[in-house]
Amino acid sequence: MRASASMPMVSRPVSVDGRRLVDGGVTCAVPYQMMLDQGYDRLVIVLTQPKGYRKKPARLCPLLRLMLHGYPALYEAICRRHIMYNGQMDALDRMEAKGEALVIRPPEPLAIGHTEKDPRELERVYRVGVREAEKRLAEIKQYLNGG
Repeated sequence: MRASASMPMVSRPVSVDGRRLVDGGVTCAVPYQMMLDQGYDRLVIVLTQPKGYRKKPARLCPLLRLMLHGYPALYEAICRRHIMYNGQMDALDRMEAKGEALVIRPPEPLAIGHTEKDPRELERVYRVGVREAEKRLAEIKQYLNGG
């Protein structure tokens, strides 16, 4: 796969044991099910979008069909990513409501691009996460201790 055909034209595929791999977020945005499958029963999940955020279909799918013609599974995963992501967010909302997961989210959109490299901007959004975790530290401790 050419670098220009990577997901979503930002990160480059890597080769591992002769296989071309892309970011796992293409097919699984939040791998909470893997943790449940391994027997974990206390999940603290940190998200980068506020409660209620849902992805929209990728606008570039027609162009990606041409660019990824040799990689139909990748094309399909990218174009269906919003369905997978939104389903995961719905599931996390249900788990959170039942006390099966503790979810930390920013209180509002972070207003940062997916490819941001400016250290000041990255520090700004990092600090948002730190503040949210600090506000909920007692709740996190109680949850992790089974309370």
